Amino acid sequence: MLSTVADLVQLWTLARRRLRSPEDYVLFQAQQGSMLASYLRRQGVTLVGRTVLDLGSGLGGYSKIWLDQGARVIALDLIRPAALTGARYSGMVGDAQAIPLCDGAVTFVFCASLIEHVATPDKLLAEVARVLTPGGFCYLSFPPFYSPRGGHEFAPYHYLGERLAMQLTPAKRRELNWMNNPYRPTQRPKSFADLYEGWGLYRMTVAKARGLIAASGLVLVDMSTRYMPVSFIRWPVIGEALTWHAQFLLRKSLDGEA
Repeated sequence: MLSTVADLVQLWTLARRRLRSPEDYVLFQAQQGSMLASYLRRQGVTLVGRTVLDLGSGLGGYSKIWLDQGARVIALDLIRPAALTGARYSGMVGDAQAIPLCDGAVTFVFCASLIEHVATPDKLLAEVARVLTPGGFCYLSFPPFYSPRGGHEFAPYHYLGERLAMQLTPAKRRELNWMNNPYRPTQRPKSFADLYEGWGLYRMTVAKARGLIAASGLVLVDMSTRYMPVSFIRWPVIGEALTWHAQFLLRKSLDGEA
């Protein structure tokens, strides 16, 4: 089994509590980070000594795990990244569609639950490819739009279309309490794309992601369902609904590699 029953139970417990406070959300991210570190090791990827770019780093739960794994971490977010301590950590405010780093600056990019929130995902992947060193890796994941959680706070009404989903979703579900402060929700959003200042929700599917990855020139190493021993991600159409969270491990080709 890819994740232990204990891991999954703990993840479920933390997921239910994650919106209660910033501390609860960080614990939720950290649990996922620990599980993803195990996944990466099974794929032959260790983070010891790597320079990791944590895109959309948020409150820093993942960043802390990458530091614990022995990586140097650069956190990038539209809001001010977490103030983690240590010489191996730095944070910056910036747009993942125009990463303020030079070419080949990092050896690993972590990009979870971000690609569905940017207007130009092709630019995002082009930037990932640009800042990676040859042979470097990228972990990319997101909930496919047509999966049960693909509509985020609008689920399950997103299946009925954007207009109805926005009308039917209870207002209190969109009131994220403490999260409204750092993420600045739009007062009267007109669409999914207009939910927050600078970002929203866009239809990202497994099929679209695969096309974008192929166009980016990044090599697909693994494609699977996050944490699950059985994956339907390669199934056309039905896989979009059965894959609760799609994950892709990508690699930048070595210089001269065919």
